[in-house]
This record gives sequence, structure tokens and C-alpha cells, in this order.
Amino acid sequence: MLLVVLAVLLTSIGVKTTHANEALPGTRVAGIEVAGADATTIARRLRPVLTAQRTVLLRADGRLLRVKASDLGYAIDLSGTADAAVRAGRGGVVGPLRGLVSTRDVPVRARFDDARTAKAIDGVAARVSRDAFAGTLRVDDETLEVSTTKPRPGRTIDADRLRDLVRRELLAGRRGPIDVPLKAVPAVSAGRLQTIAADAEEYLQGGLRLTGAGKPIELSAGETAEILALESQDDGRRARLGAGGEGLSALLDRVVRNGGRQARNARVSAPATAGSLTDKGDVSWSPKRVSVSVRPARSGREVDRERLASRVRAAVRTGRHTVRVPRKSKPADVTTAAARKVKYLIGTFTTPYVAGQPRVTNIRQMARTVDGTLIPVGGTFSLNGITGERTKAKGYVEAPFIANNKIEPSVGGGVSQFSTTIYNAAYFAGLQLDAYRAHSLYIDRYPPGRESTLNFPDIDLRWTNDTDAPVLVRTSYDDAGVTVSLYGNNGGRRVSAKAGERQAADGGDFSITVTRTVRYADGRKASQPLTTRYEKEQKGETE
Repeated sequence: MLLVVLAVLLTSIGVKTTHANEALPGTRVAGIEVAGADATTIARRLRPVLTAQRTVLLRADGRLLRVKASDLGYAIDLSGTADAAVRAGRGGVVGPLRGLVSTRDVPVRARFDDARTAKAIDGVAARVSRDAFAGTLRVDDETLEVSTTKPRPGRTIDADRLRDLVRRELLAGRRGPIDVPLKAVPAVSAGRLQTIAADAEEYLQGGLRLTGAGKPIELSAGETAEILALESQDDGRRARLGAGGEGLSALLDRVVRNGGRQARNARVSAPATAGSLTDKGDVSWSPKRVSVSVRPARSGREVDRERLASRVRAAVRTGRHTVRVPRKSKPADVTTAAARKVKYLIGTFTTPYVAGQPRVTNIRQMARTVDGTLIPVGGTFSLNGITGERTKAKGYVEAPFIANNKIEPSVGGGVSQFSTTIYNAAYFAGLQLDAYRAHSLYIDRYPPGRESTLNFPDIDLRWTNDTDAPVLVRTSYDDAGVTVSLYGNNGGRRVSAKAGERQAADGGDFSITVTRTVRYADGRKASQPLTTRYEKEQKGETE
């Protein structure tokens, strides 16, 4: 017997010595034989199998959901697994010998990121869980009897149980499918719904009255019934009487529409013209003090829709039948204080025409549309935005228009003269010029390099009121031409325009550079050169 024990002991020692720093015979990891391999070799063998992307299958309601193992926060500890394989079976005398007659499976070691696991399970819950349904109220149109629809229980997942199942499957090397453990979510009781229905019938006996926004609104019992709703709470586990649905939305629309008052901007009155520029060459301009009058602004009021909805719901819940409509002040875009800063003619320009031509009809129509426009501080003037498309219904007629370097008849032709006029007024007011485009053909009535064409909707004239006061646009016309005058307070900006020499242009008639220099009251100076290239010169009554 002693000899047998001694033989076993020596064999065990021999196996461990022969496989020092190597996995013992019979050792497997994830079904892969690793006997006789050191930790580095084991890791290399296991890497292609263990690091491949794995997917766990989950089953709920007979459908399969696939979740990536990496999304579950699962990451293989490859070096730890290899080290464990080398250490496995070395304890005792018999341990090293078991691998000679059977296999020794070493479990894969892995790490789990709890935060990622929780996030992935939350994603599963979002796809599988279902809130309890508390039901809805039904009101008979004739009898006003109130009933409720049948509630329906919901369900949610057992997140802790699912987490444990998923981790067990991954560590065991299996991929499911795993039945998602579910827990029922009870719905509101039938008794509670009967109580809510009775409360609703009692509430309908008093109707609803809205005050504080003009003439009070009195809702009949039938009208009140349209706003009543069953309010679900705690994911359908509880419920209470409230208001909502299309009926409440329609009531809110009605009150908002009738319970507000539009704000009225301050109104500035100034002469249609108080002097003008006509120069087509070099010119300088400084603001001129003028006499203006101001009609004060009036703030408006608007219904606070969200607060009103909350008040109506609260009134129904608590059995109150009168709700005061919440309103808030809505200031005018142009306040009285801002309007009173308008003290100067800050920019103006006049362009000539020959009276009696169809194009003059269009110029005058546009001038009438734009006259009196008030641009608030920071606001943008858009000529297309104000006048819209030129149509016969608006009083525009056919007149010559430049298209593809050709003169063609078009309804509204000729209005580029008005665009050029107001462009120069804004130019000499020192305002921020945002969008403008010169004609492709030079028209001799305009300052070369200082003009702007117009076409709806793609070619616009836009400028921004970058001053501290509103800008009032006034227009006037007579048999000789049209004038645009801009009134405001630009802080004393002085503007000059200086044109360079005409330069011959390849494939065109000429190009010219005009530099606008704006001098500010604080001594700053900004020079803004603009080069314009014309295809050829056009004389006569066109755009």
C-alpha cells in the first residue's frame, strides 16, 4: 500500500514538474484544449473565440430580442482566464492526476460594467414593458351619464433577475434564448373608476365659467362634458377626474383667440421728404435734425395657455366651477421710449424717371406699399418680404425687365429703380447692408456700382437696423422721380462714397469699385469697398 501511495505522489509531482507554468493535462477553456500551454499561448488560442462579438437572445411575447454582449457591459478577462487555466488542478496530490483520466473545464473569467448592463436592460424594458391602462371616461350626449372603459393591467421586467440570468448565460458560454422575467403592473380598480364616474356626473351639474379675459365664458353641462377626462397616475395604477383631450384643446384655443389684445407699436410721423441726394458720383452725407411726432405704444395682453390649462384641470379635480383666465403683458416691438429717439433724417436718395411710362406705375405702387414701414432696433428690412410677389391684383402692370441680359416685359418691371433708391438711402444712413445685387447691365440713370436689382422671390434687398433707435421708411414721388427717406438716430454716423475709375472688363463692358466709408461718433472708421462688373451699358427707360 505504501508503494502505491508513493507511486501516486511521485506521479503527481512529476506531472506538476513537467507542466510547470503550463496548463495541466485535461485542461479546457470554453471547449478548447489548452493542456501543456503557458499563459501567453493560452491567451493567443482563446482570443479569436472569446473576443468575438457575442449576442444574447431574449424572448418576450414569443418574439426574440437581440442584445450585444458588449452593450451589456460584458468584457472578457483574457489574461485572467489564461492564468486561471495554468493554476487549475494543482492543489493536493490527486488534483494534477485527474486530467490524465478526465477533462478539467476552467470557467471563463469576465468583467461586467454595471452601468452599461443597467442601461441595456433599461432598453429592453422600454421595448417590453407596458404601462397599465386606467381607461377613459365616456359621457352620453343626451343623458350626460358617465361611464368608464375597462382598465388593463400593465407589465414591467424584473431587472435584477434579468441581469443575473444574462450574466449567467454569458459566463457559461451560452446565448439563450432567455425568457425575460416579467412582473404584472395592476391597473386602477373598478371601484375607483365608479367613484370617478360619479364625481364627473356631479361636476357636470355646475358647468364651468371662465372670467378675466373680456366677457365671461359660460360652458353648459354638455360643453363641460367635452373637456372632462380620466387622468392616469402612477403609470396607470391610479386615476383621478381631470380635463384634457381635444375638448380642452379647443377651449384653450377659443380663450387664447378671444382673450388677448394685440400690442400696438409706437407710431412715428415724419415728413415724406426732408431733403435728398441725387449724386451718382462721389458724395458725403451727414444726418439732418428734423421734427417728428410720436404716438405712444400700447402693450398687449395674451392668454397664458399653459397656466390656463393647469387651472382648468385643477378646478375640475377640486370641484370648482369658476376659473380666472391668466394673462400676461405683451410689450410692443417699438416702444414709446424707443420711438422718441427718432430725431434725424439719417439717409435719403432720389432717382429720376420719365412720367407716364408703365414702369412708373410699378415704382409708385411699391413706394406706397413701403411707405410708413417702421423697422425696430435689430430688425431686418426685406423689400420682397414687405411687398411680396408683384401681381396685377396688387396694381402692378407689365413693363420692361432685365432677364438673362435681355429686356423682356414682366408684371412689376421697373421696380428695381425703387430697390436702388432705398438701397442708396440705407447706404448713406450707414446701416448694415445684408443682401443686394447689382444689375448685369449698367443703366445710366443709376450710380455705377451703387445700385440694386430686385426679383421675387430670389433676388431681395435686405438691410438690418443696427442702430439704437427704430428706423422709419418714408417714400414720396412726383413727375420727376421717386425719393426714399429714412428717419432714426444712427449715433451721428457720417458716410461718404468714392468711386474709382471704370476698368475695362474681359467679356463685359466695365467694372468699377465704389468704397463706402462710415465714420462713427467715437472716431472709428470703416471702409467697405465693393467691385461691380457690368456686361454692357443700357440707356433708355428699362429697369
